[in-house]
Amino acid sequence: MITRENNLQYPLRLEKVLDGFMNRSTEIHRSILDNQSTMLQAISRLSSVKESLPAKQVVFSRKQLEEFSVGSIARCFGEDYAILDQRPTPRIPNGRLLLIDRVIDIAGTRMEIAPPASIVSEVDVPPDAWYLQSNPYDGLPLAILMEMSLQPCGLLSAYLGASLVIPPENHVFRNLDGSINLTKIPDLRGKTITNRAELIKSVASGGLFIQTYRFALSVENKVFLEGESSFGYFTPTLMKNQSGLDLGDTYPRMVDVPDFPAGFFQIKGTAQASKSLLDLTEKTWVNSKGGKFGLGVVIGERNVNPNDWFFANHFFNDPVMPGSMGVESIMRRLTMMIGQFISNDLSTNLVLEFPKDEPLIWKYRGQVVPVNKQTYFEAHVKQVSTDAGRTQISADADFWVDGLRIYSVKNLSFILKEG
Repeated sequence: MITRENNLQYPLRLEKVLDGFMNRSTEIHRSILDNQSTMLQAISRLSSVKESLPAKQVVFSRKQLEEFSVGSIARCFGEDYAILDQRPTPRIPNGRLLLIDRVIDIAGTRMEIAPPASIVSEVDVPPDAWYLQSNPYDGLPLAILMEMSLQPCGLLSAYLGASLVIPPENHVFRNLDGSINLTKIPDLRGKTITNRAELIKSVASGGLFIQTYRFALSVENKVFLEGESSFGYFTPTLMKNQSGLDLGDTYPRMVDVPDFPAGFFQIKGTAQASKSLLDLTEKTWVNSKGGKFGLGVVIGERNVNPNDWFFANHFFNDPVMPGSMGVESIMRRLTMMIGQFISNDLSTNLVLEFPKDEPLIWKYRGQVVPVNKQTYFEAHVKQVSTDAGRTQISADADFWVDGLRIYSVKNLSFILKEG
């Protein structure tokens, strides 16, 4: 039990335990991802599940998923889950952020949150989808790809009955870390994306409840994204007393140096002027020669508004900014720097690419909620290379809320391709 005396020390101790667990777990996860044959076998195994299903079989419809997101959990999963309608319980996103249209297969033993367990879901991409508006790079926005990848993992956890097995006070469900490989992404407009995800690890120890999932997105039976991610169930007290990536210490920011913004150019235009709901940066500064690697840095800043649209959609009775939105904010401002300092050639296409040897890697140790005041990020370009008519730009980034560093993102990568 957390007492008044140890209330401040407890989150710090738990953060250290969590980081130690995640670091050890990450080594195992990376070895799994590096084993290509193992990954292909997993994808093949999940693919065979779908192929064996009758045509158009639907386990959970969009209407049922919407019920789970904001209505009665029992009306989605059955009366065995009715108690969850009476207490705080993790939900999937709702409204425009609900990026699952149907579940066509789900497997696992209910009330046993352990492998083997899997889910096969689908999401349709309308040609005029809201998230395609004013996208500065080709394809789907990274935040949308991340949400499409991760949301079925949370749904599978709920279906297995995690909230009925773990202590009721651990009802805050948060993404902790993950990695994505993304190559040769097709044109997805008007297509149906299939997500095949499986629970590969579940750990309950010392008050920690951590689950790890592997997933793959495909269209027309061709995989274009694969990855792995971990989630945790926490108490509201622990999340409120977040200590960030640096266990409560202050991590230096470039904006705080005495001579800032010397050497920087401020890009005019704000998020309010953008037509995209995914553009969440109000002030932007760039330096094409600065940063940790001397190849350029972009800084972004925004005031948090308690009425921000995503709070209502993520999650029901648990408003929090999706971590994917923070990552997307960084990507969009990186495109501004690229357009200003690297390429003004209109014949090139800017696309995302996270190959197997340099996957996108993220780590979250905090959250942005309506009571927060300001978010801030820095993205440091670490690679600019040109080969065979294409230029690759890669960056590492950090994200703060109210002076606390809570996200770390590595290998944010764009490819400039001719044509």
